[in-house]
Amino acid sequence: MKYLFTLLFLTIIGCNKSKVESDKNLSIENSERKKVPYKDFLSSINKKSKEEKKNYLFKFINYDVPNYWTSTLWSFNGTSREPQKGTIACGYFVTNTLTDFGFDINRAYLAQQASSVMIKKLCSDIKYFSERKDLEKYILSKNKNQVYIVGLDFHTGFITREDKDTYFIHSNYIKNKGVVKELTKNSKALNASKTFMIGTLNY
Repeated sequence: MKYLFTLLFLTIIGCNKSKVESDKNLSIENSERKKVPYKDFLSSINKKSKEEKKNYLFKFINYDVPNYWTSTLWSFNGTSREPQKGTIACGYFVTNTLTDFGFDINRAYLAQQASSVMIKKLCSDIKYFSERKDLEKYILSKNKNQVYIVGLDFHTGFITREDKDTYFIHSNYIKNKGVVKELTKNSKALNASKTFMIGTLNY
């Protein structure tokens, strides 16, 4: 019996060690994998037809934008057109990335207006909420793989939904953190707001 316990213990240790080594190798592999340069990536996006881009919009906002822009720092006057360079304000983060995708908009004008102006220009099915819980219920009542623009008291960004998880993708002003993709339930910027205006993004 003692031999069996010893054998089982060694097997567990061996499995855990193998998993650690596997995770380590995967981490190294991921860190060494080079991204396609942003300009080349945008070139490939803009070769798509309008219908292809319409079907690709969710993936672009939910995956590609965070992949390139995360950690680009926030500043009130930030207008960067290239991820990881300079700073980006919340409004410009929304309009610049949409322009990169191919939206024909006056990005500078919309970025400088109240978020309500941008939402009315770009979205349909616009809703207003004064309770955070009602915003979440609304998003979860809609189809998944949707992209929304949300306007807060003094902030704006994208909201996306994957299955039952909802995310806030924005240039975070808190401690000048900059671009993040975070679960809505964990977002201090989102949860600090007293008002919520949300619209479904159309392309």
